[in-house]
Amino acid sequence: MARFVLLLLLSGCGEGEADQAAEHACRAPDARSSVLKVFSNDENNKLVTFTLKYSSSLDAMMDAAKSETEKSAILQTARKSAVYSLDGTILVKSRDKAAREVTCIAILSVAVLDTSAEKEIEFSVKQTTDGRPLVTVSPFLFKVD
Repeated sequence: MARFVLLLLLSGCGEGEADQAAEHACRAPDARSSVLKVFSNDENNKLVTFTLKYSSSLDAMMDAAKSETEKSAILQTARKSAVYSLDGTILVKSRDKAAREVTCIAILSVAVLDTSAEKEIEFSVKQTTDGRPLVTVSPFLFKVD
């Protein structure tokens, strides 16, 4: 009976380590950096478009612009000035041991001029055969009228 209890205890030991490894993969600086890079490199980022739609300072700059060329330049500059961040709490949604892949959930924030917005995002971190993480961001629906 004592051996059976010992086997049960030992069989669960790896789970805690696997959970910690999954959490570490989601929160690793390389993963965070890769996720932020995906959004900052997207010139048609819908979250930025949404944020700019509600920016009173952008409205004021656009009203003061004298030409469509100037308005376009103001809009491009505002888009490029977007500052992205991931919330400190990143959760593990699922773990695929066979594929060595973890799916994570985080809150992405963007600040542009005087306005900011947040959106829950999902991303995956997969350990490749050479040990380097491969990060992919799941597309999300975000309708801006």
